[in-house]
Amino acid sequence: MQSFDEISAKAAATIVLAEDDADLRGLYAECLRRAGHTVLEAADGAEALVMVRTHAPQILLLDIWMPILNGLEVLEHLGRTSEAVGLKIIVLSHVGDADTRLEGFALGVDDYWTKDLSLTDLCARIEHLIGLEPSPPLRREWSMDRGQWSESQEGGPGQVS
Repeated sequence: MQSFDEISAKAAATIVLAEDDADLRGLYAECLRRAGHTVLEAADGAEALVMVRTHAPQILLLDIWMPILNGLEVLEHLGRTSEAVGLKIIVLSHVGDADTRLEGFALGVDDYWTKDLSLTDLCARIEHLIGLEPSPPLRREWSMDRGQWSESQEGGPGQVS
């Protein structure tokens, strides 16, 4: 079984953390750094955009209500550029109403977390997010010869017992 350090080393990511509350930003950043990630801190939406464009992070953790550009405006800017290709965008906000969440998803958010999330949960969700690899689609076929289902993927055939 792999240790936490081995898993963290494999799953380390560059994360832009856009949060205007300095205390919260510091807490989140420390948690993520202890998990082995590189964290770039932005105090407003404009600074977050510059960091995404300059550093090509894997993850953008984005607050909604920030000065200069709010989180939704950041999403609008990113949606018009190639910088968002491959970027996982997670809104982390006190604003959890359905309309704001839906607007975020419409603008390309991968997930929407509220700030009542514990630091342990925050780090665990990030680890989970970057550790996932999309599976190729399965194709199931009934084999009359063998009397069982067989599955095949992009990588080749496999048996289902």
